[in-house]
Amino acid sequence: MYAAPCPSCGAQVAFLSAASVMAVCAHCRSTLVRRDLDLDRLGEMAVLAEDRSPFALRWRGAYRKVGFELIGRLQLRYAEGYWNEWYARFDDGRLGWLSEGSGLCYLTFERTLKTQLPAMEAFQIGMQARLDGVAYTVSNIETAHCVAAEGELPFHVEPGYAAPSVDLRAEQGFASLDYSEAPPKVYIGEALSLDELLAPGTANAPAQPKRVAARAFKCTSCGAPLTARSGEIHAVGCQHCGAVIDPDSAELKILSRAKRALEIPLLGIGSSGRLRGHDYVVLGCLLRSCVVDGLSYFWDEYLLHSEQRGYAWLVCNDGHWSLGQPCKTAPQNLRGGKPTLNKRQYAHFSQYPAVVEQVFGEFNWQVKAGDKVKVDDYIAPPFMLSRERDKKEETWTEAEYLQPDEVAQAFKPTQPLPHPMGVGANQPSPYRDGKRYLMALLVFGLLTVLLQIVFSSSADEARLWQQQLTLDADQQRLSFTSAPFRLDGQHNLAIRQHSNLDNRWVYADLALINRQSGEAIRLGRELSYYSGYDSDGHWSEGSNDDEALLNRVPAGEYLLEVELETEQQGKVLQHQIELVRDVPIWSSFWLLLLWLLAIPAWAWHRAQVFETRRWANSDHPKGDD
Repeated sequence: MYAAPCPSCGAQVAFLSAASVMAVCAHCRSTLVRRDLDLDRLGEMAVLAEDRSPFALRWRGAYRKVGFELIGRLQLRYAEGYWNEWYARFDDGRLGWLSEGSGLCYLTFERTLKTQLPAMEAFQIGMQARLDGVAYTVSNIETAHCVAAEGELPFHVEPGYAAPSVDLRAEQGFASLDYSEAPPKVYIGEALSLDELLAPGTANAPAQPKRVAARAFKCTSCGAPLTARSGEIHAVGCQHCGAVIDPDSAELKILSRAKRALEIPLLGIGSSGRLRGHDYVVLGCLLRSCVVDGLSYFWDEYLLHSEQRGYAWLVCNDGHWSLGQPCKTAPQNLRGGKPTLNKRQYAHFSQYPAVVEQVFGEFNWQVKAGDKVKVDDYIAPPFMLSRERDKKEETWTEAEYLQPDEVAQAFKPTQPLPHPMGVGANQPSPYRDGKRYLMALLVFGLLTVLLQIVFSSSADEARLWQQQLTLDADQQRLSFTSAPFRLDGQHNLAIRQHSNLDNRWVYADLALINRQSGEAIRLGRELSYYSGYDSDGHWSEGSNDDEALLNRVPAGEYLLEVELETEQQGKVLQHQIELVRDVPIWSSFWLLLLWLLAIPAWAWHRAQVFETRRWANSDHPKGDD
């Protein structure tokens, strides 16, 4: 480490990295440039704007098990707000940059590419670009200006220094092209959550942002009192008149005015609650709309802030709620039409232009009524993946469906939340466990089949009596009484018949008579079989066989009386009758199996109805080919 006294105030200024050429004195904010072993004072650095950064100078973290320390900071301002670029020195000697944005951290390292980069003007949002063979998508094109700096940096900067850049996202990485120099510098890395940067085994934690009193001022449009909680707030929407104020301008410039009657947000601005294990504060609310096929649709988007997780979105559409977080990586297989993110495959649901109608509360960028973006929604219930794109930026957000009761319990609104209408785009289906239920039924069905086979194999199926009756060619009726036979126990009894029918019918009047009690079981059975040829070919109907099953016939001695009747056809009719005791019964089994199959069939039908209702609101309604 090299240290020297500040030429302005005499305070000791340390250079923690040999690559640093500039430092800002922490005592007098003089800009100091290192020239060999001397320090030259170039002027006074502007004061940093207050923000909610979780980082601070000398903050230590870890990336892929390698520790690092933040030794410098650049604060940049673009048209809609601020962001920070932190200069990091790693324990293995590397130097990198850590930036913040929308609750994510971007860690990058300078890289020399073989790829020849085009002019900045050649890039457009959403276009594909390859850097040394890796496919990227352009996600942001911006020209920012330096506001202030602190600590040490590898180059000399002054307030107002222009930093034009292009940001790109890949399926597993992030790239930033810095066009402030020629040729442009390239920084390659990845997006991370704050938790992934905390050094393991230490008490390190996000730096607590400096607590300053909320800035109070009056609405330039109606005079109502407004507040901005920190320097990170760059737009405040008045809940009284709907005007959106720029708190950074000395004259409190009006960014936009309400164009329609104001609607009261469902959640109070400034209210706090605990949602999915994190504490959030409701900073602001956007009322957005879109027009599809001449119809207008409206929904609310609430900007939340958590000290642990940064910014998040809570969206309410027709009473359906979702909690969204910015995506760390670009989805995979986007060109294939079914993007994949976090091992979930999404299906395209809808594309529409979204317009900001009203703005309430505080926002960390200069949002205003009339702002437009193009939105693509993809769903994998209960998750939704949304892409918002304008001429300068493309962002991805992944949201998860919430029940209204969960939102109400977290933020305790003063008015009841609206009941969900219809089926939400990413609402989980109440029949989503149908596959597991179907598998359980299939297993149970197989067990039922096995039991039926066991019971069937144990049945005696004993033949008690058999007789063949003959009706001559000119004979139409025949009566016959069997010899006595005995039935033991209370088994079932099958009466089976077979005739050599050919375009003919025969009717059998049967009576099973108990010789002791005189009780009779009577039944009539008709057999018929017809066939022939017509314009469609061969046809047939009926059968030569018949079986009647009598359940639990009491034990005893029986006779079987048979009366046959048929049509006169000039052919001999051979009719066979047999009695079989204790036969396997399959009818009950088939009824049980049919009932078992009816349950998943009903669940499947209900699931299809639910999905049809869901997709009816999409660009791809079910049934449309």
